[in-house]
Amino acid sequence: MNCSEARRLPALLGAVLRELRRAGNTSAAPPGPGSGADGSLYILLIMIFYGCLAGALILAYTRSRKMESKHDPYHLYIERDWGPGGPAQAAEEGGPAEGQR
Repeated sequence: MNCSEARRLPALLGAVLRELRRAGNTSAAPPGPGSGADGSLYILLIMIFYGCLAGALILAYTRSRKMESKHDPYHLYIERDWGPGGPAQAAEEGGPAEGQR
Protein backbone atom coordinates (compact mmCIF):
# COMPACT_ATOMS: atom_id res chain seq x y z
CA MET A 1 0.00 0.00 0.00
CA ASN A 2 1.40 3.34 -1.03
CA CYS A 3 1.21 6.01 1.70
CA SER A 4 2.12 8.97 -0.47
CA GLU A 5 -1.50 10.01 -1.02
CA ALA A 6 -3.14 12.02 1.77
CA ARG A 7 -6.38 9.98 1.64
CA ARG A 8 -4.76 6.59 1.93
CA LEU A 9 -2.63 7.43 4.98
CA PRO A 10 -5.61 7.80 7.41
CA ALA A 11 -7.09 4.56 6.07
CA LEU A 12 -3.78 2.75 6.63
CA LEU A 13 -3.39 4.16 10.14
CA GLY A 14 -7.01 3.20 10.95
CA ALA A 15 -6.36 -0.37 9.77
CA VAL A 16 -3.20 -0.60 11.90
CA LEU A 17 -5.09 0.76 14.91
CA ARG A 18 -7.91 -1.76 14.46
CA GLU A 19 -5.36 -4.58 14.17
CA LEU A 20 -3.59 -3.45 17.33
CA ARG A 21 -6.87 -3.24 19.25
CA ARG A 22 -7.86 -6.72 18.12
CA ALA A 23 -4.45 -8.13 19.08
CA GLY A 24 -4.61 -6.34 22.44
CA ASN A 25 -8.01 -7.86 23.25
CA THR A 26 -6.84 -11.41 22.57
CA SER A 27 -3.70 -11.03 24.65
CA ALA A 28 -5.70 -9.71 27.62
CA ALA A 29 -7.68 -12.95 27.85
CA PRO A 30 -6.91 -15.10 30.90
CA PRO A 31 -4.40 -17.87 30.24
CA GLY A 32 -5.61 -21.40 29.74
CA PRO A 33 -5.13 -24.20 32.24
CA GLY A 34 -1.77 -25.39 30.92
CA SER A 35 -0.24 -22.29 29.39
CA GLY A 36 2.02 -21.17 32.28
CA ALA A 37 2.14 -24.32 34.38
CA ASP A 38 5.17 -25.80 32.63
CA GLY A 39 7.22 -22.63 33.00
CA SER A 40 6.49 -22.24 36.70
CA LEU A 41 7.20 -25.92 37.35
CA TYR A 42 10.54 -25.59 35.58
CA ILE A 43 11.46 -22.49 37.61
CA LEU A 44 10.41 -24.24 40.84
CA LEU A 45 12.55 -27.29 40.05
CA ILE A 46 15.58 -25.14 39.21
CA MET A 47 15.18 -23.16 42.44
CA ILE A 48 14.94 -26.40 44.46
CA PHE A 49 18.03 -27.77 42.72
CA TYR A 50 20.12 -24.66 43.42
CA GLY A 51 18.82 -24.49 47.00
CA CYS A 52 19.93 -28.06 47.65
CA LEU A 53 23.27 -27.37 45.98
CA ALA A 54 23.87 -24.29 48.14
CA GLY A 55 22.85 -26.18 51.29
CA ALA A 56 25.21 -29.06 50.47
CA LEU A 57 28.10 -26.67 49.85
CA ILE A 58 27.49 -24.83 53.13
CA LEU A 59 27.26 -28.12 55.02
CA ALA A 60 30.45 -29.46 53.42
CA TYR A 61 32.31 -26.24 54.21
CA THR A 62 31.28 -26.21 57.87
CA ARG A 63 32.18 -29.87 58.28
CA SER A 64 35.59 -29.31 56.71
CA ARG A 65 36.27 -26.40 59.06
CA LYS A 66 35.36 -28.55 62.07
CA MET A 67 37.62 -31.37 60.90
CA GLU A 68 40.46 -28.95 60.28
CA SER A 69 40.27 -27.47 63.74
CA LYS A 70 40.25 -30.88 65.47
CA HIS A 71 42.78 -32.93 63.53
CA ASP A 72 45.16 -30.47 61.92
CA PRO A 73 48.76 -31.32 62.98
CA TYR A 74 49.72 -27.64 62.91
CA HIS A 75 47.06 -26.76 65.46
CA LEU A 76 48.01 -29.74 67.63
CA TYR A 77 51.67 -28.61 67.53
CA ILE A 78 50.74 -25.08 68.54
CA GLU A 79 48.55 -26.34 71.37
CA ARG A 80 51.13 -28.82 72.67
CA ASP A 81 54.34 -26.82 72.34
CA TRP A 82 53.17 -23.25 72.73
CA GLY A 83 50.28 -23.68 75.13
CA PRO A 84 50.44 -23.26 78.90
CA GLY A 85 53.18 -25.43 80.37
CA GLY A 86 54.87 -26.05 77.01
CA PRO A 87 58.60 -25.77 76.24
CA ALA A 88 58.35 -22.11 75.30
CA GLN A 89 57.01 -21.18 78.73
CA ALA A 90 59.61 -23.36 80.47
CA ALA A 91 62.41 -21.62 78.57
CA GLU A 92 61.09 -18.22 79.64
CA GLU A 93 61.06 -19.33 83.28
CA GLY A 94 64.64 -20.55 83.08
CA GLY A 95 63.91 -24.27 83.32
CA PRO A 96 65.18 -26.87 80.87
CA ALA A 97 63.12 -27.43 77.75
CA GLU A 98 62.18 -30.90 76.58
CA GLY A 99 64.74 -30.89 73.80
CA GLN A 100 67.60 -30.04 76.18
CA ARG A 101 67.22 -33.02 78.57
